[in-house]
Amino acid sequence: MIKLENVTYTYMEGGPFEKTAVHNIDLTIPDGQFIGLMGHTGSGKSTVIQLMNGLLKPTDGKITVDGSELWAKDTKMRDIRFKVGLVMQYPEYQIFEETVEKEIAYGPSNIGLSEEEIKDRVAKAAELVGISKELLSKSPFELSGGQKRRVAIAGIIAMEPKTLILDEPTAGLDPKGRDEILYKIKDLQKRMNITVIFVSHSMEDIASMADRIIVMNKGRVAMEGTPDEIFVRSDELINMGLDIPEVSKICNELIEKGYPLKKGIYKVSEAVEEIRKLKEKR
Repeated sequence: MIKLENVTYTYMEGGPFEKTAVHNIDLTIPDGQFIGLMGHTGSGKSTVIQLMNGLLKPTDGKITVDGSELWAKDTKMRDIRFKVGLVMQYPEYQIFEETVEKEIAYGPSNIGLSEEEIKDRVAKAAELVGISKELLSKSPFELSGGQKRRVAIAGIIAMEPKTLILDEPTAGLDPKGRDEILYKIKDLQKRMNITVIFVSHSMEDIASMADRIIVMNKGRVAMEGTPDEIFVRSDELINMGLDIPEVSKICNELIEKGYPLKKGIYKVSEAVEEIRKLKEKR
C-alpha cells in the first residue's frame, strides 16, 4: 500500500520562482488495483508519482510504502524504488545497452541477483511484455517505437516491483503500438497481481483500463472514485479543462436533445446497449 498524508511539495522553495505543485494531498493506493490518474497539464500528476517513488522529497507531510515511511532515517530509499517501479514518458529515449537482453537485465543486475536469476527474470519480463526470444539478441535501436517502449517497461518489470507507475505510456505511438501497449499493461496487472498507476490524458484509455480514477486539479485531488462515479460528472471534468470520451460526448448530446439515456456512459458497448433498449421501447 502507498499512502500520502497531508503531502505538499514546493519547487524552488524560498527562491524567486517558488511554486507549490501539490497542496495537502491525502491518498491511499491499495494493493492490486488499477488506478487511472488524470488531470490537465500542471495539475500535479507528475509531481505526485515522483513523490510516490521517492524521486522527490515532500516539503511537508508523510508518505509510506508498505508501512515504511519514505525519507525516514531507517528507510532504505533504494529498496523503495525497487518496490515502486516508475516508467517515465518516452522511456525508450533512456535505452543505451547493446542488446535488448542487456537492456532488460540492467535493473536486476543492480540488485545483487545471480546470473541465473537475472536470466530468468529477463526471460519472464520479455515474455510478459510480448518481446520474443529472437529479439533479445538484437540492438534495441533496431526496433519499432512500440517495441522499444515494451523493452523499457520490461526493464522495470524485471525488478519485480509491487507497484508499477506508468506516465503517459502510449504517448507518441501509432494506433497499433498504442493498442499493443494497453493490452500488455492490463495483462501484466492481472498476471502479476500488481498495483498499476496509469497516468494519461486519454479519457478513452483511462475509462477502459481503470478500476478507480483519481482526478487532479490545481495541485489537489478534485475527484476520486470508480469510472461510473467519475464520468457521471462530465460537466465538472470539462470545467477543469479535461476532455471526456467521445462516446460520452455523443450520449450527452442525445440527452440534451431529449433522449432518455442514463448519464455517465463512457463505454461504446454500454452506449450501444442503451440505444438498443431505447429503440425497442419506441
